[in-house]
Amino acid sequence: MDAKNRPGVIRLFFYMLIAASVSGGIAGWIQSSETALWASTLNTPDWAPTGHLPDIISILMLQLIAISLWITQRADRCAMRLLAVVMTIGLIAGLCLQLCFIYLDRDVTTGFLAGLALWLYMLVTMAVVDRCSKPSAILLWLPFVWLTLGLALAFEVMRLNEGANFVGGL
Repeated sequence: MDAKNRPGVIRLFFYMLIAASVSGGIAGWIQSSETALWASTLNTPDWAPTGHLPDIISILMLQLIAISLWITQRADRCAMRLLAVVMTIGLIAGLCLQLCFIYLDRDVTTGFLAGLALWLYMLVTMAVVDRCSKPSAILLWLPFVWLTLGLALAFEVMRLNEGANFVGGL
C-alpha cells in the first residue's frame, strides 16, 4: 500500500471511538440489567477483580486492539496484512460474543468454553499479526494477558458453581 492510501489518524480515532463504544456499551448492559444480579450470586475466587476495574481494563484492552488493527492496516506486507486485519476484527467480535455466551445464556461452562476458544484464536491471531507487523503484535500481548487471566477466572467460577460437572467435580 502506498503512503497516500494508508489509513490516517482520523481512522485511528474512529477505531478507538468504536472500541470504546462497544466495550462501554457491553459494560453498561451488564451493569444495568439483571445479569449483574445473576453474576453477583456466583461464587468467585478471592483473587477475582471487583468493582469497575474489569470494565476499565476491558475498555483499555479493546483500545489496544484497535490501535493494533490500525498499525496492521498500515503495514507493507500485502499478503499477510488482509488476513491479519480480518483476524483482528474477528478477535474484537469474539470478545463481544464471549460475553454474550456468559451473560445471555447465564451458563458459566459455556462461557469458559467460549473463553478457551477465544484464547486459542487469539494465539493464532497474534502469530499472523506478528508476521505482518511486529508493533501490532506487541500491542496484542496485554490483551492476551488479560484474556488469560479471564480464562483462569472463568475456570475457577465454573469450578465453584454449577459448571463443576464439566470438569468432573474438581
